[in-house]
Formats: sequence, C-alpha cells, structure tokens
Amino acid sequence: MIKGILKKLILSITIGCMVTMSLSGCGSNTQSTSNGSTGENSGESKELNVICWSEYLPDDVLKGFEEKYGVTVNMTTFTDPDEMLAKVKSGSKGTYDMIIGPAQDIDILKSQDLIQKLDTSKIENFKNIDEQYLHEANDPKNEYSIPYLGTSILIAVNTDKIKDNIKSYKDLLNPKYKDTMVVVEDARPIVGIGLMTNGYKINDTSDEGLKKAEDFLTQLKPNIHAFNGDSPKTLLLNGECSLGLVYGGECALAAKENPAIKVVYPEEGIYFTFDMMMKVNGAKNSENADLLMNYILDPEVSATISKTFPYVNPNKAAKDILGDDFKNNNIMNIPEAEMKKSQGLQDIGENVSKITDLWTKFKG
Repeated sequence: MIKGILKKLILSITIGCMVTMSLSGCGSNTQSTSNGSTGENSGESKELNVICWSEYLPDDVLKGFEEKYGVTVNMTTFTDPDEMLAKVKSGSKGTYDMIIGPAQDIDILKSQDLIQKLDTSKIENFKNIDEQYLHEANDPKNEYSIPYLGTSILIAVNTDKIKDNIKSYKDLLNPKYKDTMVVVEDARPIVGIGLMTNGYKINDTSDEGLKKAEDFLTQLKPNIHAFNGDSPKTLLLNGECSLGLVYGGECALAAKENPAIKVVYPEEGIYFTFDMMMKVNGAKNSENADLLMNYILDPEVSATISKTFPYVNPNKAAKDILGDDFKNNNIMNIPEAEMKKSQGLQDIGENVSKITDLWTKFKG
C-alpha cells in the first residue's frame, strides 16, 4: 500500500469499559473460545487493543463482547489504509493486538514482520465462513487473516436529480456533472478505476497505463465536490452530491434512507476486496484477539454487524438470520456476474510511489 500518508492521522479513541447489556446475549452461551471457556475469559488479560476502519465495528457488538468476556476493548480507528500502516509501524510492540484492515496490506504487514500466523483451531466459528470467500489472493491459505466484510466501490446515483442512464465510468466525465460528486479518499482503487476505464488491470503500474489513468482523473476532477472516505453517504443524503464513487456499504445505507439513490455496476467492472482480521506480531493480548475474532464470526453477531454496516458478509451462517431482504439486496450481495468481472488490489512493491505521486498531483 502507499508509503506516504495521504491524510493527517486522526486521534485514537477509546471504547469505554463495561456498559449496558445491548448485545450481551449475542452468540451461543456455550460457544467455544480460544481458551476453552464457555462464557468468560479465563486468562489474566482483561484488555484488547484493536485498530480498525472508523464506522466499521458496531458499538453494540463491542459492548456485548466486553460484557460476555470481561475484556475492555481499546479501539483506534483510521480512515485510509496508509494511516493504518503508519500507526501500526510507528507503535511500539504490543501497542496493538488486532487489525481489521484491507487485504491488500497483508503482504506489506507480513514482509515487515508486523502480523503473525493464526491458529484457526482456536477460532471455532471460522467454520461459518463461506468457502468462496476464503483463499484471498493476498493470503491464499488464510494463514494470517480471516475475512471480516467485503467492500466494493460502486457508482451511486440520486435518480431524483440525475435521469441519465449511466453505464460506464466514462459517463462520469460529462461536464454537466460539475461539482456534483463525492469520491472516497482511497488512492489505490480510485487510480485503479482510472486504469480499468482504459482497459488496464487495476494493479498495472506501466507508465502508459498510469498516464491514461491520470488523464481520466484529470477530466473527472471538475466534477468532484468532495473527497470523503469516512461517511460519503452523508453528502448523498444531505443533497450536497448527487453522484459518487462510494463504498458499497455506504451506498446501501444511503439507499435505505433514500430509495432514490441507486447503484450502477459499470461495464468495465468494479473494485472489490475484503477487509481482514489479523493478529499483530507481539500482541500482548493474543488470546483475547482470538476471542474477538470468534465472537465476530458468531452468526447472530455477524448478522448484527451487517444490519449496522451492510457490506458483503462472508458468514454463510448469518445469511439465514438476515433473511430475504439481505439476500435480495444487489448491493450487499453483489451479482455473480459482477463478481467475476471484479478486480482486487495486490502489493505492487516500490511501484506504489508512482500511485502516491499521481494521487498527490491529482488532489493538489
């Protein structure tokens, strides 16, 4: 992932200690855990330090976990992948125990000895993950990571304001859309969309391909009202923007509040990836990280996460709980034909500096 930090680091926040019983009953009361307990944490450690995307792990889930196991979760958030990498790399050993972050960063984290192998025998609910979502390209044997939620970047359209039949990323270049768009602040996939628009693979780093991607972004820029990787749905809902290149879960939340907001699967294909749960090398609270991973994969808890943050859920046991509204939603359940055309990011080594330079120039 990009070595330069594209945004200022946001302040860490701490989730409070023991709280009310919002989700204290989530999951089976006889659920097996990494230490063999059936309810409470029998180890000495009573803390867990997690770094995760902002607005991505529901407070009720954290509170339920804390109450069930007597473990206080200290949560640090980030709003772009570079920020996460910077925080993990700059923190002393033991600062973080667990990461929920992009699959594309697994290779970087491994190469810098920042994450450790997982023992999935200690995570009983690993069995609930749909086989089709395992063996991600950046960790094909799932030695270092477990899928949390899958995310895409889709074209969001407020059909009350825009009546055009948008089919392609190229359609977003129309001058009539000046100052109408919100775009997520995520360099690799947005540059990747520029590549895909011009027939290149999303991980292409050739000078020719990147020049074409830069030309696309240069033409797109006048139409961009704001960059927002934290809550782009807000700009779609408050009327500031009527178009967007937005994370799928944010599209789903926006569409739930305003049914006029629809998504377009562009003919060039979409960017899709999973965010993964990983354990930090040197974690002081390793057993508690196993506990939280297992808890998140409990069907009831996983369903609660999807109801709050409706991204692609890899938990097959949760889908029956979520019901037909979830199953029939073409944002949360991306059509198979679109998945086959989708592309994900991989580590591109030192070539990432080319993306950094292009992105900095584009936003400057």
